Amino acid sequence: MKKYDESGDICKPDIDLSEYGILEGISETIVSTGLDNPNAAPIGIIRKNQKTFVRIFKGSHTGENLVREGVLVANVVYDPLLLVRSTFFDIESSEFDFVDIGGKKFPVLKSAISWVAFRCTNLKDTEQTVISDLVPLGAGFFEANRRAIPTPNRGFNAVLEATVHATRYQLSGDEKYLEWIRHYETLASKCGGDSEKKAMKLLYEVLGI
Repeated sequence: MKKYDESGDICKPDIDLSEYGILEGISETIVSTGLDNPNAAPIGIIRKNQKTFVRIFKGSHTGENLVREGVLVANVVYDPLLLVRSTFFDIESSEFDFVDIGGKKFPVLKSAISWVAFRCTNLKDTEQTVISDLVPLGAGFFEANRRAIPTPNRGFNAVLEATVHATRYQLSGDEKYLEWIRHYETLASKCGGDSEKKAMKLLYEVLGI
């Protein structure tokens, strides 16, 4: 028997999120939203105490789409330049593909290794964020990207940390974040490749440093 969530969408409780890269703790993904006008932004998918949920800042395109449409796609991506671009810029529509789940076309990043589409339920407002439980609706792989899964790379992780600190610097203007960004830039240059170096160069351009 098919199981449905409260919206009438078919839900897939049998999906093993770990198989698609959504692990216990916080999995740093690039979330795509907007069924008609796709948007992408780095968002952590949280798995804790047998629950899967997300916190998204109010006022962002991602937050607005989540509240309006009630769905999102978590894309597992190992592209440092895309990480930075999706944080500070709009992603070109040509970078998305669409998958049909229950009659809806969900935007998926073409560069993703894997993706999981979620229904957003039990929305809760806080002063700055929207918190939503996530119910998996479907999942998949891009096999060409899957064959090129990289080994753990401190350079990529350094870009990730630098990008997080860059958003905090923009919000607060606290100089300590610039110190941490420069620390991670050194690590990205030492341990990363051309993509990590290009990503850090773009990050510096965004911040004007």
